[in-house]
Amino acid sequence: MTPRMEERGAFTVMGIQLRINPMSADYGDIWRNQYEPRLPEIEPFATDEACLGLYFGTGDEGKVDFVAGRPVEGVTNLPDGLVLWEVPGATEAVFECTMGTIGPTWHAIYQEWLPASEYVADEDAPCYERFAPGCHEGTVPVTIHVPVKKA
Repeated sequence: MTPRMEERGAFTVMGIQLRINPMSADYGDIWRNQYEPRLPEIEPFATDEACLGLYFGTGDEGKVDFVAGRPVEGVTNLPDGLVLWEVPGATEAVFECTMGTIGPTWHAIYQEWLPASEYVADEDAPCYERFAPGCHEGTVPVTIHVPVKKA
């Protein structure tokens, strides 16, 4: 498991936000029933065709603020029920996987790769999954982005 390392600039994401336990959340319900109905409000501002699932720390043991959304620009009037997050630039370790191996890939990143690497997680920026068109069909990979800094 060798990630590619990328320097990523800051960006803005608009979407829905839920406080979840990432180990037991019903992601199918989140994406299908909570995010997709809001997509028509997000798409006019989207700067990328990919959807993102971002994980923001909360200080609440076992819980994260999960944002399902898209990178956006030019939002001047945020629709009720949607959030707008400024994601800071970061150095990222980027891992590729399939829809079916997202969970095992996260596990391998934090249990194997990160402890053996020269990096530590950068808690100032969120981890996220990037779902590009074609990932559900398996024609393009899902990417997992982990902000890191030198240990």
